[in-house]
Amino acid sequence: MCYRARPAADVTAAPPHRRLSRRRAAVSFPREMTTQRLLLLGLTLSATACPGDENVTASGSTGDTDTGGSTGTTTGTPSTDPPTGTTPTTDGPTSEPDTTTSTTAVDPSTTTGTTTVDPSTTTTGETTLETSDTGTSTGTTEGDTSTGTTAGDTSTGTTAGDTSTGTTTDTDTDTDTDTDTDTTTMGDLDDEIYDIQNGMIMTGSAVDVKGVVVTAIATTKSGFMVQEQDGGEYSGCWVFVGAMGPDISMLAVGDEVDITGTTAEFNGGLTEIDASMGTVVETGMAGIVIDPEPLPIATFTDPALAEPWEGVHVSVAGAPLTVSMLLPGEEFQVADGGTAVIDNLAYSVIGKPEFPSFAPDATFTKISGPLNFGANTFKLLPRSAADLEGYQPPANPKLGVEMLKAGDLVVTEMMYNPTCASDNCEWIEIFNAAAQPVELLGLVIQDSAQNPNAQGKISTSAVVQPGEFVVVGFKTMATWPYANPPAAFYGNNPSLNNTGGDRVFLKNSMLTIDATASYTVVMGDQGFSWKLDPTKTNAVDNDTASNWCYSSAVFYMTEKGSPAAANEVDCTPLP
Repeated sequence: MCYRARPAADVTAAPPHRRLSRRRAAVSFPREMTTQRLLLLGLTLSATACPGDENVTASGSTGDTDTGGSTGTTTGTPSTDPPTGTTPTTDGPTSEPDTTTSTTAVDPSTTTGTTTVDPSTTTTGETTLETSDTGTSTGTTEGDTSTGTTAGDTSTGTTAGDTSTGTTTDTDTDTDTDTDTDTTTMGDLDDEIYDIQNGMIMTGSAVDVKGVVVTAIATTKSGFMVQEQDGGEYSGCWVFVGAMGPDISMLAVGDEVDITGTTAEFNGGLTEIDASMGTVVETGMAGIVIDPEPLPIATFTDPALAEPWEGVHVSVAGAPLTVSMLLPGEEFQVADGGTAVIDNLAYSVIGKPEFPSFAPDATFTKISGPLNFGANTFKLLPRSAADLEGYQPPANPKLGVEMLKAGDLVVTEMMYNPTCASDNCEWIEIFNAAAQPVELLGLVIQDSAQNPNAQGKISTSAVVQPGEFVVVGFKTMATWPYANPPAAFYGNNPSLNNTGGDRVFLKNSMLTIDATASYTVVMGDQGFSWKLDPTKTNAVDNDTASNWCYSSAVFYMTEKGSPAAANEVDCTPLP
């Protein structure tokens, strides 16, 4: 997602990497030609441009030094049938052009000098002439639109063309040439991701982006990342298609595509092309490789540094990159001096055979992918196992919550009716019955209602070693009165009731790891924790209410319990 505090675009400056559309063409018209050549070209253009006129007239003159004050006039009648007439020539060659020819008669009484075309220097679209002092002239020109033959004293030429014939009389000698060259450029500019990302194309604008390369595809097929092939800052972007937009089921990383849509800022941050009502067209080019741009790890937590790289294929390397935290939604964080969040939008390492025992303290040497933005965080977006290089499992692997099976965690104590205001310091004690350390991040906590909309969840890293106990707390540290903080908080839900009949459930996304017996409220239970018999700390025995009782050991002021420690054997009898 784009960082909203993007610098203002300089609309007077040329945008970076601006390129011509692939449809753009450049056409040059050389003007290095004699007066006769200009007359022939004028005849051709007039005849072609005005096929419906009854008479076509073209005249041409040069403003350069002229030895005879010549004028040249061409008249002709357009025809839709190929011309068949020829005029005999006594001392000059005759040629049949490809498209349009004209007949030129030279007045021998006023013509001085010979004009000769050197065939070795004549090329399509250009004319080269040499002049001598004889009384005849011959010449041949070849070009895209006209070819002509000029004979000397007594010759006349033959013309053949698709749409017109004409006769030109020239009564002077002109040896001047005009060496100017005109270049005409035609075509439209394509919209570019550079201009979308740097703000030169405003949000809400319709765009037509061509020739960009797919760099990642969401596993949900809701959209994909694209990048300009030149790369660099501001060259990448997210494309949203949604459920009803263009079908991208056959799209692959490396495909070249053309896109139409509207620019948008998703959730106020991620710059995107919304193509849900537009088009995504594959050009037929596939397998295009765009190498990642290496970035220092500090870039990912600095919005000013990361913003220009949003949507761009980048990489981060470390010595090594250590998995420092597991995050909700199968994302994780790596650290090597700084930190970077690894997204799961296009690929997840959880449960993949390429990454056995994946857990905190696992390491990578390099991670690559487009830079995504979500939840106010820049995230690296790997597309496959190949983007996560140099994996090493942790020396002492931890079990993530999603790896746990029923009974690996056991609830052994709970403070459902503390003495603090509004019961905002309730707590639950958890025992690790597994053989490996357990990372509690992502653990779901529910009460007897088992309502997904009123459940708690561990959102920070908290590790419990095998055979040990930890405490997780209700609300936040702001409401925690005790000297020792809990290992983690689970939020504003669930709130255990003080009327009895409630239970505690521990879950992951697939199963219930543990559930307690239902407690019964008794008179005078405020400030007493309800605890499991220390000889029965397993997920089966804690289902039976008779294996529970109220604590007898004081741990805070008048409150009794043994948080984060083995329970005492003695119980406090309450009415």
